[in-house]
Amino acid sequence: MLFVNVLATVLFSNIVFERFYINAKHNELKEYAEEINQYFIDIDISVPNFRDNLINTFDKMERNNIEIIWFAYDEVAKQVDIGYATKITGRYLPSDPPDTKEVQEYIATLINLGELSSLANVYEYKTSDVNVGIPSINLITYVYEDTDVQSGNVLRSYLIFSSPKEYIETTADTAVRFVLYISLVTLLIAIIAVIIISEKITKPIVNINKVANKISNLDFSENCKVTGKDEISDLGKSINEMSTKLQDSIDYLKQRAQLLKNDLEKQETSNKTKKEFIASVSHDFKTPLSLIMAYSELLMDKHKDDEETRGQLLIITDQAIKMNLMVNQLLTLSQLESGAAKIEDTIFCLNEAVESVIKDLHIMIEQRNINLTFKYQDDYIVKGDYNKITHVITNLLENAIKYCDEKKIINININEIDGKIRTSIYNTHPGISQQALPNLFNSFYKEDKSRGGNSNSYGLGLSIVKVIMEMHNCSYGAYNSNAGVVFWFELAKHTD
Repeated sequence: MLFVNVLATVLFSNIVFERFYINAKHNELKEYAEEINQYFIDIDISVPNFRDNLINTFDKMERNNIEIIWFAYDEVAKQVDIGYATKITGRYLPSDPPDTKEVQEYIATLINLGELSSLANVYEYKTSDVNVGIPSINLITYVYEDTDVQSGNVLRSYLIFSSPKEYIETTADTAVRFVLYISLVTLLIAIIAVIIISEKITKPIVNINKVANKISNLDFSENCKVTGKDEISDLGKSINEMSTKLQDSIDYLKQRAQLLKNDLEKQETSNKTKKEFIASVSHDFKTPLSLIMAYSELLMDKHKDDEETRGQLLIITDQAIKMNLMVNQLLTLSQLESGAAKIEDTIFCLNEAVESVIKDLHIMIEQRNINLTFKYQDDYIVKGDYNKITHVITNLLENAIKYCDEKKIINININEIDGKIRTSIYNTHPGISQQALPNLFNSFYKEDKSRGGNSNSYGLGLSIVKVIMEMHNCSYGAYNSNAGVVFWFELAKHTD
């Protein structure tokens, strides 16, 4: 990169320097022209020391490698009177002696080309591209005008400033070589500096990168080497501190993870024991409950005429039926959670499954004077376990019937949402608190306000819904809506 910069600098200098010097020399000649013009404006030409002071001014300009010609021109008589010329009366080298002929030829060329007549007013000046002999940068200024007493002709006085282009080219070449030498020296110094700095900076960075890669792989066996007090050393210290803290944190997390694993194993064992206990007790309850119901019915037949006894036996029978229902739900939930019950995928019409459940529960719906509507836009064919999905629909509809308020409205809708078939069961209800909504599908959960303290509910129906839907890997839920509550579940749409 440094080499490219050096090369670009040299090429740029070679192209630009000469043009830059030429422009600078043009501006310098213009400044001299303005200075001379002002001199002629301020000082009367008839003053005795006018010429001497003017030549002193010329000397200052000539020291900047400027050649000057001052002459008067009679346009009518075609005569030129040279008052001053560097090559004649001014500075010159032994190898470059005064050359009056060259000066006269140069002025004649300007006259023939009309360069002088183009300056119409005194104190005007212009650059000239006329080259006689050595190519140069030229500027002509019209400094004075007078009338010849003898001939009556107008004499015009001009100044010509010239700077040889050879000098400018030499200066530009010198500058380019200077830039080249400086660039090469700078490049050499930069290379040495880069080597030294790289040796000092790169090695610690490589070491830091190596340690950081090990840390990213949870290998804390190596630390960064810290030798100085600069920013890189500070970074190394920070990485070492981070490594130590990470290692401590990971060790702590491993300990906590082991403790958590032990707790989960204990909890899993406890849950397994609990489920086995519930399943065993529920199974053991079925026989005595069946006997209680059978003997209660037998005793009612023997005491047909004893109303008080029959009422007591009806209470026993009713409670036995409720307990049998709870036992059946516990057994179902236990089988589902233990994995004993498997999913049997079938293809069925969800509309028909809902209509079948409504038909099975029509007595309960009529007894409670429920106004039930069932809406759908298409025959929705879904994939799932027909019997278990029917169980889900039954539990949700029974739940809606039990907790429907005095408006007694239940709406069932089936529609397609994002490729899934959703069944929604709405019932009018005061609403469920936001704290209770996430817990509705947990076993034995009941909230007084939302559930109304119904003694016919044991908090197992929605738990069964949860387990069955999770076995299907499908979504379910509940939310408050329009002065009521909506319970819903989704199934995968069957596609041919």
